[in-house]
Amino acid sequence: VLTLSRNYPNDVLPQLGLWVQGLVQALADLCEIRVVSPVPYAPPLPGLPESFARFRRIPPRIAGDGVPTYYPRFLVGPGSTAYAVEARTYTWGVRGLVDRLHAEFPFDLIHAHFIYPDGVAAARLAERYGVPVVTTEHSLWQPWMDTHAHVRRLAIQAVRRCSLQMAASRQLAASITQVTGQPDKIRLVPIGLDRAVFKLPAPGVERRPHQIVYVGRLQFVKGVDVLLRAVHLAAQRVPAIKLVLVGGGLYHQRSVEEQQLRALAHELGIDEQVEFTGPKSPAEVAQVMQQSAATVLPSRRESFGTVLVESLACGTPVIATRCGGPEDIVNEQVGLLAPVEDPAALASAIGRMLCQYDRYPREFLSSYATQRYAWEVVAEQTVAVYQEALESFSA
Repeated sequence: VLTLSRNYPNDVLPQLGLWVQGLVQALADLCEIRVVSPVPYAPPLPGLPESFARFRRIPPRIAGDGVPTYYPRFLVGPGSTAYAVEARTYTWGVRGLVDRLHAEFPFDLIHAHFIYPDGVAAARLAERYGVPVVTTEHSLWQPWMDTHAHVRRLAIQAVRRCSLQMAASRQLAASITQVTGQPDKIRLVPIGLDRAVFKLPAPGVERRPHQIVYVGRLQFVKGVDVLLRAVHLAAQRVPAIKLVLVGGGLYHQRSVEEQQLRALAHELGIDEQVEFTGPKSPAEVAQVMQQSAATVLPSRRESFGTVLVESLACGTPVIATRCGGPEDIVNEQVGLLAPVEDPAALASAIGRMLCQYDRYPREFLSSYATQRYAWEVVAEQTVAVYQEALESFSA
């Protein structure tokens, strides 16, 4: 299998695409695999902004965890200026490398993550080598597909070439189908979790009874502003409440949003109740989850909700909004669901959870998560999709 994914950890962005890396590592026990993860081309020009220049520090090839991984360069513009042509420059950037790889490693199938630009490029390469292509989609297709007509056309064309598409949730599958009109090509396969990292705490590790944690990018689409307003309301009844915000922005626009969220916390007067920790390693995230009364995901849109699964594996109940993916994960046995864009309802859910978090047995939560979402389970489901794709392609 050749995995094609722009989202994959590298020396500059070690947290990028950890969910893809997790699947690749699990698949390596079931099939031969190579990873191609193109990164922006940064010419050696004086005065080049560090946001571009940093990509020069990424080596062209590594053998991380026994899986050969390649980082070819491709042309991108600042921000989204070249977004409409990225599938073309992506294909140009990887084609020579993939030609050489195919000569020494005649892969049977290409697996791309995200339909654009990865899936579009994969479809073109699959025609070149006469192999099937499977895509995994990680983002809801609305509303961004509706505002990029050219990308939408390319995505639809790529789906026609794809043998199958994997979607992590029913809402994500519906979002794709609304654009492509091809529900028969979609298979539901969730995102997995590393149960060696996200697991029950060691004996003696106690919860902090008033602490809740959010893990993810600090963006408005993630509903962090709604969460801050909810904490402001909840603090009126639970003054000891503590919100730990784990994460940050990888790119400039996201850093701007983080500063706006910090300003909002100050404006609401909850500086003492909120801690911005910045990004943390998966092991550090697991530790914070184990120590918290609940993990909260307040998103406006969410294709899945991996942090919910990881929290449950740690034995910590969850609160999420009904924003898409979380409805496939959260039920009354493992947590609470609240409406989107409703600080008062979210504050109420937080208040209820802080009064009853110990009613969710740690062992049950962890078992619920690992039996459904451990990477080994997801890898087996993925290989079944590969086999189906290969059989239909050769038929």
